[in-house]
Amino acid sequence: MQTAKMPQVAVLMPVYYRERPAFLKESLQSIFAQTYQNLDLHLYQDGSFGEELNQVVESFAQRYPNLLVYKNPVQRGSAICANEMIEKLRQRYSYFARMDSDDISHPERISRQVAFLESHPNVDVVGGSIIDVDERGREIKRVKYPLSHEEIKSFFKKRNPMAHVTVMYRRSYFDKAGLYPPVRLEDGLYWMQGLAAGCRFENIPDYLVYVRRSDDFLKRRSGLKMVWQEFLIKLKINLRLGYGPDAYFYAFATLCLQLLPVPIKQVLYNKLR
Repeated sequence: MQTAKMPQVAVLMPVYYRERPAFLKESLQSIFAQTYQNLDLHLYQDGSFGEELNQVVESFAQRYPNLLVYKNPVQRGSAICANEMIEKLRQRYSYFARMDSDDISHPERISRQVAFLESHPNVDVVGGSIIDVDERGREIKRVKYPLSHEEIKSFFKKRNPMAHVTVMYRRSYFDKAGLYPPVRLEDGLYWMQGLAAGCRFENIPDYLVYVRRSDDFLKRRSGLKMVWQEFLIKLKINLRLGYGPDAYFYAFATLCLQLLPVPIKQVLYNKLR
């Protein structure tokens, strides 16, 4: 049974002003249904909300005093929102969990990650496996990630080794790696910062989060500007972490795959992920 001595967790949830109310409601419910009770959910409204989204937030705030809401009328991006919350909260909490506003956390997600960090004091950040679901909540695919720090660093040559939506940070991660880079596609760069700063990474094999994959997911990530930006980020990661020729081969191969027509990319994405 949990006691009041269990570490307090801050769950950080930036919410885009165009989020679907039904998805946000499910996401919030999954946090307040956690078996681990010593947590606060910090929700950052990124842009002015419409009536429906406001009603969802207000209804949960009335029921749960551990929901704290921050508002900014101008959309600035999830990285900047997260950084503001980290700066404000970093001395108050032992652990910080990230949560996306359209995903669903497993009821034991927080308790399993806290237990892992409590028993592995040298680990700065822990993630886990995910289950992709469609817009109607139907399972698409289960995705595993490398477990040990060494496997994670090696896997990073190919693609991101952590599911950002599953991670829980120890405060030490921010002390070593700093804050999120204030750009789109920030997670890969943040893992780069952490590895370069000597942070210790681990994943647990448990499926921690149901990740919502929208019907137009691959179409939205097929623009030339975004594809090129991802390629440049990968080159930066390879250079900073001293990866060899194989990492540059993977970066170029990924660039070619992303330029394929969406139907072909859909098949390859499901097979290779």
